[in-house]
Amino acid sequence: MRVRLSLIAGLLIAIVAAGIFANTGNPASAKLQEATPEAAGTPTAGPVEVVTLVAWYSPDPSGEFLTIGPIRTNDALVAGAAEVTDRSLTGDVDFDDAGNDDLPRITLGESAFNAYPVNSADIESTFRWIYTDEDSSLRPATLVLQIEAVKGPYKGYIGTATFVSRAFEAGGVLIIVLNPPAE
Repeated sequence: MRVRLSLIAGLLIAIVAAGIFANTGNPASAKLQEATPEAAGTPTAGPVEVVTLVAWYSPDPSGEFLTIGPIRTNDALVAGAAEVTDRSLTGDVDFDDAGNDDLPRITLGESAFNAYPVNSADIESTFRWIYTDEDSSLRPATLVLQIEAVKGPYKGYIGTATFVSRAFEAGGVLIIVLNPPAE
């Protein structure tokens, strides 16, 4: 079990690092790439333009929400909060947002992402937790939310938001992966 959790943690760190090093601009400002159009009348199945946003989150001092900001890694790929600048993409997470029927809403820049249950008859299916040794009192832990972008440049995109916590009240890494709307 510990080996499996170590592998999962290692994989998530590798994904975060790859996302940071692959982006030549601001790590939080993902831009969609436009596919090269084919000749008129030639239908093609182009690549899916998946968007991956990687950020650092930490508890707000009020305890009512999480703040989201830029992430950095050192040469050993250890992640932490980066300095917030005037160009940084920032936001917050409200886990019981009134605008989303008391379910989580993530705001990041101009974007808003609403979490929704996997099973509409079971509101608790909104929250998919993975705990160390299946013990909710231990950290690290991972929370996965199924989300839909309801505002901003990704409106209509669906995907997941994965929160990887380090310790209680210590913050961690947020990875949002979005698929474009079906055409």
